[in-house]
Amino acid sequence: MGKKKRLKRADRTYRDLKQKQKAKIADCMFEKTCDYYREHGSLPEGGDSEKIAGEIFQKVRAVAEKASFDEIHRLYLYRLPRYETRIAENGLLEKKQKKAEDADKPKTKKKGMSRKVCPNCGRKMKQQFIGLQHCKCGVSWKKDTGYFERTGDMVFALERRKVGKKTKQCPVIRYR
Repeated sequence: MGKKKRLKRADRTYRDLKQKQKAKIADCMFEKTCDYYREHGSLPEGGDSEKIAGEIFQKVRAVAEKASFDEIHRLYLYRLPRYETRIAENGLLEKKQKKAEDADKPKTKKKGMSRKVCPNCGRKMKQQFIGLQHCKCGVSWKKDTGYFERTGDMVFALERRKVGKKTKQCPVIRYR
């Protein structure tokens, strides 16, 4: 039928989590500690550390329902001195500005993804060969020539050309 959906295991504790999940939680702990340090100029103590552990506990609870608050709070208190040395040596973690950075970056092209749009109908063009794309309406695009109308006597093929020691396949248009 279809793909089976993976069920969430509700009976997991923090220990049962995958290493990648634990690393994500540790990163979250350090990030929250850096935020607190920026705001107050010192590491959290007492009630403040409990408050931060509570925020982290909410994230852990989504993944491991049987995890206890005491376990997470103890883990946070255990890591706090290491975070202090890490901040002293490397400085504070810089806040990431995802939206601003994403707007500045040009979108990278994934392999096999065509961005060519037909000038006649506006549909995405399908790639037949590298450097040759077609649309359903009869318009094609070739790397050298650009857009053109297909006719019934055209045949599209790959031609082998020797460039140095390599043999490359280039798209060509032949006529009957």
